Amino acid sequence: MTGFWNDIFFGSSPVSMIVMDLTVAASTFLIYLIYQARYNKLNITKYIICLFLVGFSLAFPLYLYDTHENKK
Repeated sequence: MTGFWNDIFFGSSPVSMIVMDLTVAASTFLIYLIYQARYNKLNITKYIICLFLVGFSLAFPLYLYDTHENKK
């Protein structure tokens, strides 16, 4: 595991760019969730758990699914 983190952040330029991109996206989503919890009284517990245990790839689609309004 000692070389794993070194390779993720400093292994190559494309890998580090992808990691930084996902970090910015997840951080922005976390700030948005806090905003929604404060002003729209949204319960964000399950999104926070998904974000930190699985990742952005589960938390964001779950949020979109839960907040989607059926317009039929």
